Amino acid sequence: MGAQPPGQVPKTIGQIAFDDAFPKESVGFIHDLHHDYRLTLASVADLADRLPRRSVIADTAAQPLLVPQGGPPRGALKRPGDVIRDLHNANAWLTLLNVEDDPGMAELMNSHLDRLESGMIAKQGKMRKRVAFVFVSSPNSVTPVHYDIEHSLLMQVSGSKTVSIGRFESDAVRRREFDRYWDGSHGRIENLPPEVATYPLTPGRAVYIPPGTPHWVHNGPDISLSVTLTYFTAATVRENRIEAFNSYLRRRHMKPREPGRSATVDTAKICAMGVWGIGQRLRSATVGTKHQDGQAPADGSGLPGGGELDS
Repeated sequence: MGAQPPGQVPKTIGQIAFDDAFPKESVGFIHDLHHDYRLTLASVADLADRLPRRSVIADTAAQPLLVPQGGPPRGALKRPGDVIRDLHNANAWLTLLNVEDDPGMAELMNSHLDRLESGMIAKQGKMRKRVAFVFVSSPNSVTPVHYDIEHSLLMQVSGSKTVSIGRFESDAVRRREFDRYWDGSHGRIENLPPEVATYPLTPGRAVYIPPGTPHWVHNGPDISLSVTLTYFTAATVRENRIEAFNSYLRRRHMKPREPGRSATVDTAKICAMGVWGIGQRLRSATVGTKHQDGQAPADGSGLPGGGELDS
C-alpha cells in the first residue's frame, strides 16, 4: 500500500517532476492554495453564481462507491452559490468546471502549473489544454470510483478527504473500461479495483494522479473544498485521438484495432482526428460558438472529458 512515508518531507509542485514515480504513478506533494483569498468558501460560492449554468455539476453527497452508469447532469442548479453557502445542510457535492475562464482563477492555475511544467518539459514536452476545477462538498460525502484521461493534481484547500488509488486487475479489464469511457461512461467503472495507495489530504496537501488511474474519495466530517488542475501532453493527445476514432467506429458497428497494435494504423487515426478537429474549429469560428463541452477536439475529439468528479 503506497502513500507518503512517515517522516519524509513532501515535495512541492515544482519538485514532483523530478520524482522517479512521476508521471506514471501517484505522488503526494504540498501547496499553498489554502492561503489564497480566491478560494474561501464565500468566494467560491460567488464564482459558482458567475459561471454559466452548464459549468456546474451537482449531486447528492451520499454516493455509493460504484456508479457505473455515468455522472450527474450539468446545469441543474439555478443558484449553485446558495447550495455552497449552505453545504452543512445541503447533503451535496458540486463541481465547478472550467473555472480558468475567470481571470483570477486562470492566474492561479497557470502560476502553479508553470512550476510543474518547467521540470517536466524536457521529457514530456509542453502542457496542452490546461483546465481548472473547484470541488465543494458537504461533510462525509463520497466520490465514486472513476478515472480521468488528463494528468490531474488534486489540491486540498479546506476540510479533509482520503483519496484512494487503485489499479485495473488486468489489461483486459483496463481495455473494457477505456472502451466504456469513450462510449460515454465518463470514467465511472463497473467494479471496485484493488487499492494500491491512500493519500489523506488536509489543507496544503495534494496528490498527482496519472491519466487512466482509478481512484475514489471519502470526505471528512467538515465541508471540503479542493481544486484540481489538469493538463494534457502530446502523448495523451495522441492516445485520446486514437481512442476517439475507435469509439466512432464502434458506434458504426465496426471492430477497430486496439491502440498499440499497429503504428501505421494508429498514425492514420491520429491524422484523421486531427483533420476532423480542424474542421470543427473552423465551423465553430464561423458560427461564433464553442464546442458544447468546452473540450478541444485535439485532446479528445469532443468526446467526454474527465476531471469532473474529484469532490
